[in-house]
Amino acid sequence: MAVVAKENTEQSSDLNWRDKLRAWWHGDDYVIQHGPDVTPLPTADEPAPEPELPREVPTVDSWTPRRRQIVQKLFGEGFNQPGGEELMKPLISPLGLNPNLSIAELGCGMGGMSRMMARENLWIDAYEPDPDLANAAIDLAKHQGVKQRINIKTTPLDEIQFKRKSVDVVLSKDGLMPVQDKRLLLAKIRAAMKPGGQLMFTDFLLTGSTESRVYEVWWEREPVKPHLLTPEGLQAELESLNFIICYIEDVSHELKAAVLRAFGDYAEEVKLRGRAVDDNEREWAISEGEHWAIRLSAIDANVIRLYRVYCRVMD
Repeated sequence: MAVVAKENTEQSSDLNWRDKLRAWWHGDDYVIQHGPDVTPLPTADEPAPEPELPREVPTVDSWTPRRRQIVQKLFGEGFNQPGGEELMKPLISPLGLNPNLSIAELGCGMGGMSRMMARENLWIDAYEPDPDLANAAIDLAKHQGVKQRINIKTTPLDEIQFKRKSVDVVLSKDGLMPVQDKRLLLAKIRAAMKPGGQLMFTDFLLTGSTESRVYEVWWEREPVKPHLLTPEGLQAELESLNFIICYIEDVSHELKAAVLRAFGDYAEEVKLRGRAVDDNEREWAISEGEHWAIRLSAIDANVIRLYRVYCRVMD
């Protein structure tokens, strides 16, 4: 039986995440502690501003072109989540992938992990429920010359269907939180697994009370409503479906570090770019930052945690 690992966490600092985010823009002590103040004076060499886009009210409720542009400034070209390939490699490296394996990625977002695998001559079926993200993933795969190796499908994950014993590997990075019936999806994955199949994913799990104020604030602000299992509940579901659990480990610290790094780096870039950053871009970046700040607050309060899960099947 697998042991559910839970990381010991430090208490939240005096500043909450929203305060920290604001501090980055205003250059106060938090920024000073994490890097030099490089606020530029206006010079003739100041970078030219990017082409101005129509002003839009920031939102995290949909993946508009403006939001997709901003998240790539924050998290790197072709990525809509923090961490990029650095957080994807631990999902892929234990699996011994080769071009003969049938691979499925669930909730591929803008397709960063699928593109990384495709560059290694692997073949992937990638499923993404949001059509805007799926279309962006297709465009990026074409641009990087790997589209022929990635079959991107716009499909709600609750409605996904697999052929029986057709898949060697199923992967997902933070893509399962909106799935309403986790057991049904896991049962579909189990039935689709070939002998020796592997399931590797990260997902947010419930580790605190749903009646806490922190949980209520987080749940209300999530654009796609979460449906969470507890770590113990997930373990029980996997075992009931005859998955062999290799590990269930808390990796919240990895996500937290990636978020801090992304927004810290972007804040320094904003200072360097100075007047080349228009006010609307700042508004969008702060909106995205507050979205992640609320998630990190829920993680720090041990209401939710991010876990990495690796399972195998024998038959």
